[in-house]
Amino acid sequence: SRARLVGLLTGIIFLSMLSRLVFSPLLVYIQDEFVISQSQAGSVFLIIALGYSPGMLFSGFLTVKMRHRGVIILSLFMEALGLVVAALSPSFSVMCLGVWLIGIGSGIYPPSGIASITETVSARRRGMALAIHEIGPNVAFFAAPLLALFFYHRLGWRGILLIVVCLNLFTALLYARRGTGGDSRGKTPQLSRLLAVAKLREAWFIFGLFCIALCAVQGVFAILPMFLIKAKGLDPDTANKLVSVSRISGIFILLVSGSLVDAFGARRVILTAFLVSGAATVFLGLAQGGLLIAAIIVQPSLMTAFFPAGLLIISQLGPPDSRNVTFSFIVNLAVLIGNGIMPTFFGFLGDLGVQPIGFGVLAAVTLFSAVCVYRARSFGSAAPPPRAS
Repeated sequence: SRARLVGLLTGIIFLSMLSRLVFSPLLVYIQDEFVISQSQAGSVFLIIALGYSPGMLFSGFLTVKMRHRGVIILSLFMEALGLVVAALSPSFSVMCLGVWLIGIGSGIYPPSGIASITETVSARRRGMALAIHEIGPNVAFFAAPLLALFFYHRLGWRGILLIVVCLNLFTALLYARRGTGGDSRGKTPQLSRLLAVAKLREAWFIFGLFCIALCAVQGVFAILPMFLIKAKGLDPDTANKLVSVSRISGIFILLVSGSLVDAFGARRVILTAFLVSGAATVFLGLAQGGLLIAAIIVQPSLMTAFFPAGLLIISQLGPPDSRNVTFSFIVNLAVLIGNGIMPTFFGFLGDLGVQPIGFGVLAAVTLFSAVCVYRARSFGSAAPPPRAS
């Protein structure tokens, strides 16, 4: 039953991520149909984040009434509703309403999904369970460009959104009938609980790292196809193939990331991930030809190992019965910055024709964060939990 729970939740977070990421490879087509600028196109992800962040922050009110299980099912239905609105939208403004609903539906899932895993899986195996769970988002990174590649010429971008609608509805029914776990209730985000988390120095440190990691993985993914097409002159099919291939290595790294955290500790895994990703980001904006392809593939690969390590650290912050509040407080603002503000800012730089500057700034911040992790010797010292003898 534990394996089935982790498997189903991995599929659910895959769809949660796919419902948002599918707009990245379709952004060029949406821009052409609605005749909007690159900054307006990039703002799609800001609008998603503006739904995601409050959805995550206030999900505790829903878990008190519906339990974690009910919230997980609700998230799938809300994502489906938002996708239907976006797929049938007659204008860009109506589509923005749909993506905002997608953001809310996606935002209410993670606290309940993580809480369902941590309350069901033993501490000794929790790192591996979270690593398996994180495979879902990384498969979505791989799948989103392939959906555009295989189905756009047959169905258009609206038809692709309707495919994802059907997947969400089917999974909601499957989890309702066969899903286990998630029977506990979460805690509401009361001010006292939020202040307790805000007083933790390590909470702010991991918050900053999540901001950078989300910029490097999800923020770059959101604008990379458009950047490759508009700035590097690639055709859409080639750009989507490259972006999809670049996410394959991250899936394999996640398969061993739980073992890496258990063997070397969260701090060393995070330090290595930031060093490699920061170095590769430098070449995204400057390189051409084979060096550019290498940078596209390497830049997100090792950073995927950060998320199981980061989630493990978060799961040990604050009291156990308030983990959903702790997770919401730390991650939701990081998502707003990394998944929302960053793609919009890069779209603005694209309108000015200076997008490589953005990659240079991101690379510098990522490498500086690696230095901070190196100097913070006690960071992540509580993770992983000791193995049973």
